Amino acid sequence: MKIFRLISKNLTHLGGPMGSEYTYNNFTKSFATLESAKSFAEDDYKGEETIKWSHPNDTVWRSQDLGYVMYNIKKEEVL
Repeated sequence: MKIFRLISKNLTHLGGPMGSEYTYNNFTKSFATLESAKSFAEDDYKGEETIKWSHPNDTVWRSQDLGYVMYNIKKEEVL
């Protein structure tokens, strides 16, 4: 069975002095379909920009840097 894991990354601590920058995950949620994971991210974002998804390989989708957040979706096999 395949699931799609949505990861919301917090980017608010980027842009500081060297060595002080870091990111962390806001949340991780699992979905049955890629479309539902994308829809949840778009509802969560509530920004002015439209999320543009890139698909660098068969198992990962990424949003662009949205200023304070970035989303990743990973396709995973669950036994």
